[in-house]
Amino acid sequence: MGSSPKLFLLSRKVFNDYSLLERYFEVCGEEASESIPTPADVEYVKYLISRGSASLEYVLNELKKKLLDRVNVSCSLRAAREVLGIDLPESHAVALVSVQLAGWVLEIAEALGVIKLKPLYEEAG
Repeated sequence: MGSSPKLFLLSRKVFNDYSLLERYFEVCGEEASESIPTPADVEYVKYLISRGSASLEYVLNELKKKLLDRVNVSCSLRAAREVLGIDLPESHAVALVSVQLAGWVLEIAEALGVIKLKPLYEEAG
């Protein structure tokens, strides 16, 4: 199985719950190495933002599309089954992992000073 990477530089400003992505890396181990964010992913965020005023939804969607091919299908299916308790079609499992991966890239970009995120929700209490 191998070890999973800690989701470093995670602020949880894009998504509060990254349990699916965390489980994906746990079950996939070394097979998930292609999914780990790269400097090129952060540069892509910078490129998207430089094209003008871009909403979080737009950037998240564009990143998700870019990352889809780097997500391991069988690991996505297994992680979704274990975290969500249901069997999803391949495309749905990969899309869910991809969008969380995109959220992580955005949070890394913020930690590196490329963008500024505002929390989408406020913590209760």
